[in-house]
Amino acid sequence: MQLIASGERLKDHITKNKLDTILPIEVINACELCVYKKDESVLTANTTMHYYYFFCTGKLKIFQFHENGRAFLIQFYTAFDALGEIELMTDMDATCSVTAIQESELIRIPMAIMKRYATEYPEFLRYVIKALSMKLLIADSHHASNLLNPVLNRLASYLKAHNNEQQTFVLSESLQEISDYIGTTYRQLHRAFSRLEEEGIIERDNKKILVRNQEQLSKYAGNIYRI
Repeated sequence: MQLIASGERLKDHITKNKLDTILPIEVINACELCVYKKDESVLTANTTMHYYYFFCTGKLKIFQFHENGRAFLIQFYTAFDALGEIELMTDMDATCSVTAIQESELIRIPMAIMKRYATEYPEFLRYVIKALSMKLLIADSHHASNLLNPVLNRLASYLKAHNNEQQTFVLSESLQEISDYIGTTYRQLHRAFSRLEEEGIIERDNKKILVRNQEQLSKYAGNIYRI
């Protein structure tokens, strides 16, 4: 992670996302810009969150771990959003793990500053209410998607979110991890990969994926794991 404490990029993100309209000046002055590389961890579930984050650019993967140790994909962030509303308001540890799947820029603010100046600031509280309401709707939608959409479509959406329109990319996760993320079994995932290969949509060499037909991959993917 590269930390950029000040500068024009930070000011641009604050202005573009209108953070100065929802946060008091004391919080704005504490903002720092962080740049995360592809596959770099941003948050780890069940650890103390020392910072509140605003996601500005790039792409993030948000997932949870269940008691049996299996991970479950919640969603991808591709548009401006925040990390830490629940943790800020409840003093809980991080409820999700977050990984950058392409270079991403986030603004971070110490939790102590947020608790002191933001938790009773009306404009910020209105933002939090709206943000949490949208996240509840998205979580319900994605849960329904995992129940109702075939494994083939879930896998296509997962691949589409990772390839960033590139023809060739490398998955960092194992097949077992991917099957956990999208709520299926290893055997069903293998069949879905085979189907995509048989239709000439992708070629697979271990974790290296070559996308032969972006259009068809997009059709299968739909909007299952995208905001």
